[in-house]
Amino acid sequence: MHIHFMLAFSPFDDPAMSWDISYPPPAPYLPPEDEQNIPLKQMLAEPATSPPLTLLTITHPNLKWKLDVEPKDPAPGAYVSVNDVFTTIFKELRIAIHPKDYAELMDVEARSAVDAAYYSRCRRIPDTQARSMEHHKGIKRIDMLMGRTKFLGLSGTRFGAESWELNTS
Repeated sequence: MHIHFMLAFSPFDDPAMSWDISYPPPAPYLPPEDEQNIPLKQMLAEPATSPPLTLLTITHPNLKWKLDVEPKDPAPGAYVSVNDVFTTIFKELRIAIHPKDYAELMDVEARSAVDAAYYSRCRRIPDTQARSMEHHKGIKRIDMLMGRTKFLGLSGTRFGAESWELNTS
């Protein structure tokens, strides 16, 4: 099983795109010398894996939730696209956590890091009314990453071809 180069984690190289996953996915930057020279819209529609999958599951060590990625188009023969992965990561990490999930953070340092990520995320909103609304929505899954929101890519796991780990820094 191979992951698309835009999604691939490489511990010794920069990711194919620079993205803070607490924001909507940007149009990836592709260097002019890119040999493929494929239009971005077409590249985002390509299968996330080779061979293509109809379901891809993403995990992260700081998250107790799995992110299930399914094709946007449920038509027969549909597969998980690169864009489906980016969109699902963003949407799923915007879900508010239940207070009991926060209470389960036993480690004082972890709880402090989650709090810091939450307050930092809220402070980045320039409009005071929007900031207040976001603050009242509470801690979200993205905050459980403790500020490590730079997308580094996906790496395979020992749990099967459809299981991938999200790497962040």
